[in-house]
This record gives sequence, structure tokens and C-alpha cells, in this order.
Amino acid sequence: MTFGPWGEAALGAREVLRRAARRSAAETREALDAGIADPAVPFRLGDLSRAQWFLWTGANLAATERAGRPAPAGGLPRGVPSPRTLVLATLAANLYLGYTTLRERASWLLGTVRGGDWELAHRRGAGRLLDAAEALGGTLIKAGQFASSRPDLLPAAYTEELSSLQDRVSPQPYGAIESAIVRKLGRPMEEVFGDFDREPVAAASIAQVHRATLRDGRAVAVKVQYPGVAGLVEADLEALESIFDVIARLEPGVRLRSIADYLRWTLPLELDFRREAGAMTNLRRTLSHRTDVVVPGVVEGMSTERLLVMDFVEGVRISDREALVAAGMDPGEVAERLNDVFAEGLFRHGVLHADPHPGNLLVQPGPDGPRLVLLDHGLTMDLEPSLVANLARMIGAMREGDLEALTRSLGETGLPVGPETDVETLLGVVGVLLGGGREETRPELGELGRGLGASVGDLPPRLLLVGRAIGLLDGITRTLDPDLDVLEIVARYADDP
Repeated sequence: MTFGPWGEAALGAREVLRRAARRSAAETREALDAGIADPAVPFRLGDLSRAQWFLWTGANLAATERAGRPAPAGGLPRGVPSPRTLVLATLAANLYLGYTTLRERASWLLGTVRGGDWELAHRRGAGRLLDAAEALGGTLIKAGQFASSRPDLLPAAYTEELSSLQDRVSPQPYGAIESAIVRKLGRPMEEVFGDFDREPVAAASIAQVHRATLRDGRAVAVKVQYPGVAGLVEADLEALESIFDVIARLEPGVRLRSIADYLRWTLPLELDFRREAGAMTNLRRTLSHRTDVVVPGVVEGMSTERLLVMDFVEGVRISDREALVAAGMDPGEVAERLNDVFAEGLFRHGVLHADPHPGNLLVQPGPDGPRLVLLDHGLTMDLEPSLVANLARMIGAMREGDLEALTRSLGETGLPVGPETDVETLLGVVGVLLGGGREETRPELGELGRGLGASVGDLPPRLLLVGRAIGLLDGITRTLDPDLDVLEIVARYADDP
């Protein structure tokens, strides 16, 4: 059955409420797990009652926002907060009151707050953030993805729960996507495409991708930005910045502003498809000497700031080890090829695909071994030669065990290291980011991250982006070949850029 935009929006609103009902039931069961004999139960039930009120208030606001998406933009009078802003404000109030109540009760009513209550609050807050991000999408998805990679900012329950946002994004209704494509092309779909799949092959936080065939038979991927998403991103950023500023004044130890700063820097890059098309073309040209890399070509004359048409390229998802083996490819060879390609791009050419999560990396069988397919270049960028040189010096210092040289290189990248820096923690985190450690030889990542936050504060944005990219590569590598010496591969290029 096919639904129009209003029907699909109504279904989306209904799903928000169904998710809230499941969350409500799960939280109630969890709050009662300790049994009625526990003296903290009456207080726990009071916390649950307050949290449930916020849950349903936020869910109804989110459902209203989903149901109103087909409406024309600018429908609210000036000065009236949008449902999205109200959802964020409700979420912030919920989290703040939940933690404040626990802290105050622990101070005045001894024995009524235990370690399990804090864990319960963390899991409840993480679930609320996940639900809000999945309901609102856009900026909230990006914020959740970033937060999931920053264990120094949030408790482990948050980073674990929010990590699922990497691959769980609901697509937009086809009717809205078709209208957006027609507006960007300035002509009917049938004049451009011989065939166009209604179901997307991928859906992300700000755009989705459909497979199509041009009139000349060329298979293409059409990446179309969600209607109105640029305006929503700006409104969301302003709301998040205001909320984070209030939280910072009330709780100086909570450093959430770096999330908004990161999004303020990266989202404009991802929203500009003309910039992405240029980055793809540049990377394709840069790596053209390699037969083991595929970067899709851009279809000239059809891409705009909000629409990107490129070659459709197929392959096996890089994290699907069984599918790689079934296709005759050795996972260990794939892991080596992955790190070799990224090391060459970074250290020899100063270019980085900064969002290498498994959904953006495919693998094809080739005559000379596996071929790596690089998709989604919204965060592919050139890096300053000085940053690349400092990263190369870091690699050399790590291999030689030269602590002084490593500290100096870190300082030159903009990391505020000094005599008070917790060197052991810093070395551990740098080892994780640059592929110099493995799970069995390093402390728990959350502990390392929180130590980093306390020791050096916020990371410079570009270093953070590089670190996040290398962290994603490290995770894929450990899945494919946990014994691979990544540092040795990287050093080939870092030692001789």
C-alpha cells in the first residue's frame, strides 16, 4: 500500500508513540527489579513518575513534529518555539532534574541512593536521547553519533546506546524525495531517469540515496538532501547551544558545548553537495594510480548544492566477514588494503575520508586482490601540511618510545599538553587513536577518555576528526584481522611522505 506524505507522517508519529510505550514499560520493569522490600523503592518510584511524565510529554511533542513535517516551512509565528525545540528543552529538563534529584537526595537522605540508581539514571537518559534522535533525525543523529565516540563527555551507558545511531536511520517518504529531486533538476523525473527505485539503498541523517538509471543506461546513485533539512539543522544547533550553555552554568563540570562546536563546524561541510562532489573528484584523481581503490565518478551537470548524482558502485560491506569470505576475499588482506589506502591518502597526499564507518566502505573482488570502494564524501577533506607532518612525527615518536618528541608533536597540533598532563592516560588514548594498541593491552576506553578530558580538555576539531576516523578504521581492522600490525603499515608512509 502506498501512502501520501500526510499518511506517511502520521505513521511516523504513531511509531514515535509506540516507541515511547515500549520505553515506558521497560523503565517501569527496571525500576522495580530490586523488589518492594528495598527501602529505596518509594524514592525510585517517585523518580519513575517524574521521568514518565517527561517521557510522554516529549513523545507527544515529537509525534506532533513528525505529523507536521509535510506542512509548508515557516508555518509557526515568529517567537513561537517549534516542536523540535520543545522536545529538546523537555529532554534537557528531564535529564537535569533526574540527576539533580539523585545528587540532592544522596546528600540529605543517606541510604536512599545507591550505585544502581545512578546506573539506572544513565540508562534511562541514554534511552531518551536515542529516542529523541531517532524521532527528530538530522542534527540529533549527528550529535548522538559524535557523543558516542566521546567517552570523556558522557557515561558509558550513553556511548553504548548512542553507538546504534551509526546505522539506524529511517528513510524519508518517497513523495517528499521525488518532489525535492524535481525541484533541483528543474524538470520531470522521466526526462532524466529511465528508471528510479522508490526504495532507498541507504538513509543517513541529512540525506538518502536511491539507485537509478539515466536515459542513456548509465547506473547511478542519487543522493538527495531531505527537504528543509538545512533550516532544521540551523534551528537545532541554536537550540542545542542554548541548552548546553544553560547546563554549563548549572553544572560547570559537564562539557557539552564541544558537541555543538563540532556540529557547527562539520554540518555545513556535509550539507554542501557541491563541495562533496569536488572532494570526490579530487580523491578519485589523487588515487587514480591505484587499481585497488574505487571512488565513484560524479555525473557532470546534474549535481547541485542539495543533489548529488554519481556512479552506482556495488560491493560487499567491509564489516561482513562471512560475505567477504564467500566472495573469495581474505579478510586479513582486506584489512591491510584498508589501512594502506588511508595511510597513503593521509600522509602522502594530505587528504582524508573522515567518516569511514562500515556503511561507507565496500569491497569488490579484483584481479589483484580486494578493491576498496569509498562512499559518502561529505567529510572528505584536505588537511594542512603542518598537521600531517605533526601526525607523522607522532607515529615516529610512538615507534621509538620518545615521550618528549610525542608531547612536542601533540602540542604543535593544538592539543593543550603541559607539565600537569596525565601522560599515561594521554599515551593510551593516542595509541588508540593512531592504531598503536589493542583491547587486551590497553585500559578500558571509557576510563581513558575521561582521563583525557580531565587532563587536556577539548581536542582541536581537526585532530578530533582525524582521531575519530582512525578510531573507526581501528574498529574495522580488529574485526577483520586483530593481529594486523597497523602501525607498521602506517609507518611506511609516515616515515617517507
